[in-house]
Amino acid sequence: MVRVDPQPLGDQPPNAVPARYARGWHCLGLSHRFRDGGAHRLAAFGATLRVQADGQDQLAARLETEQSPQDLSCLEQDGLFYVWHDPQGNPPPQNLAIPRLRSGTGAEDDEDLEWSAWAWKETTLAASTGQVMEHVVHLADSPHVTKGEQLYFKNVFEGQLATQYFEGPLHHSYQLKDPAPNAAAIQLADSVASYYGPAVMIAQLDYVMEDRNLDAIVLTAHYPIDEQHLVLMTGVMVRTEQPPAPELKTAAAGHATQILRSITGAVRAQLDDAAATGCRAARGASSPVAALHRWYSQFFVDEQDVSPQMTERFEYEVDTTMPMDLWTRSSARNLILRRVNGKQLA
Repeated sequence: MVRVDPQPLGDQPPNAVPARYARGWHCLGLSHRFRDGGAHRLAAFGATLRVQADGQDQLAARLETEQSPQDLSCLEQDGLFYVWHDPQGNPPPQNLAIPRLRSGTGAEDDEDLEWSAWAWKETTLAASTGQVMEHVVHLADSPHVTKGEQLYFKNVFEGQLATQYFEGPLHHSYQLKDPAPNAAAIQLADSVASYYGPAVMIAQLDYVMEDRNLDAIVLTAHYPIDEQHLVLMTGVMVRTEQPPAPELKTAAAGHATQILRSITGAVRAQLDDAAATGCRAARGASSPVAALHRWYSQFFVDEQDVSPQMTERFEYEVDTTMPMDLWTRSSARNLILRRVNGKQLA
């Protein structure tokens, strides 16, 4: 199910390798792939994870460790399969539920007439989980993601959620490599993306295209193979017409590929930059990266050891432009939106 050929990210070893694996929900991929009548064994959490459907067609997961097997709590929704991992063996709390993304209005629970099917991509990387998560704070100044200055960028870490707000033009690497003839390009993207715990990020996106608006949901998730390797997954689905427009399904599949490629490329560039400049060691305690590390550390300690510094609210907003420049760009965006929505200009 997973291509096991780890690609190293940079020359330095993963930073702050955790002493144990994170507490939280981890997505293992599309649930239908586990329903072929047999047992599936994945390398995960430093052991073997066995997934199989029971007599009632419910998926179950068991972590086969050297000490003793451990049955994991499972969640299946939106066509995805999640497992809850906790070194202490505690069940998942209600306040860290993965939000439901589909209304289930199709023939099956994981189908929805309003949204396309998942376009799904995954790869295996030689990296720590924290290195992948850093793209949440680096989008503000990463030329690998943004095409130019963003219109708006903000990070908010609080409790067990880490949220990124982004609005601006996208880097060319997020555009389709082989678009259909006369396909509309993405002019702007408005994104609200949240990590629900240590390993599952869900982004609600509004793409402003040349001829329409396109709503999309992007899920970026990972689970550890061992302390230095992980499986990174990206899924994209788009709001469709009735019936679903074929070009939107194609666009979703293309975006899944491009987003996965862009995230891995951005992570690689971040590590290369850190190795060249030593900026990783020089970051101050008040920087967004340091705040992310504090927030992320709560998932690697026992629940009773989670400190207020790990969960207290942290906000970081980028002052992108001077007021006049901001007004100019806001006006340009309104012109695009009015054209998309067919409104007459005043």
